Amino acid sequence: MGWGLLFVSGLCLGFYLLYINGLLILSTKAAVIFAGYIRKNGEAALQFAGCNGQVKRVLRFHKAGNYEFAYRSEISEGTVTLQILDEKRRELISCMGMNYAAKLEVEEKKRYYMVFRFINATGKCSVMWN
Repeated sequence: MGWGLLFVSGLCLGFYLLYINGLLILSTKAAVIFAGYIRKNGEAALQFAGCNGQVKRVLRFHKAGNYEFAYRSEISEGTVTLQILDEKRRELISCMGMNYAAKLEVEEKKRYYMVFRFINATGKCSVMWN
């Protein structure tokens, strides 16, 4: 029993390390259709139908500075909310509309969180950073 517990603990630690370094996406959702990508640099393009739940990704910026954030969506049903959170999970950006643009000042090598929340959502959305 001791080896099994050690193995499971090591596996959980491995997944956690992948997540906080932006190499793993946490997804707790149910959808009829869900396709697309969320890249390590925060760019995303998603298409979905009948989607409920959330998708989280850790973002790390290699250079400090101001970044332009652009969110575009075409939602035919339900709602989609996108949040950008800092290391302490304080909200920096929250958007729910069709189009949203903002500037975000980031620090080098700090962790930021991108969280998509879906409520009976059908449509598509994208995120671009410049």
